[in-house]
Amino acid sequence: MLLILVKLIGVYIAIMGVIFLLKPKMLKGYEAFWEEGKRLYIIGGSRILMGAILLLAAAQCRLKGVVVALGISLIIAGLPYFVLRVEKIKAMANRWAKRPPLVIRLLGLAILVIGALLLYSV
Repeated sequence: MLLILVKLIGVYIAIMGVIFLLKPKMLKGYEAFWEEGKRLYIIGGSRILMGAILLLAAAQCRLKGVVVALGISLIIAGLPYFVLRVEKIKAMANRWAKRPPLVIRLLGLAILVIGALLLYSV
């Protein structure tokens, strides 16, 4: 069951990478959606949850080190959403939304590679 969840997480990450790679302007809408109300806490919580799932499933994966590293990275990426003020998090997100399309495409490519690596690791 955990391996299925890890695969779903990998697919989700890869799809987000493809979206930002092919349509960099969508980052602005994505960022605006999550900025409303307390939705930022959903991002933080989901990152921590995905990281925990990866850590729990790592022992069953082909490339354990990769899965552990990604799990720890996701947990670390989710913590600021609960530690920093909401205004600070929104400001960081706005900086990404204002980047040139080429930078967002490179970010999308990196996200796609991470998702594919996670899928390969299972």
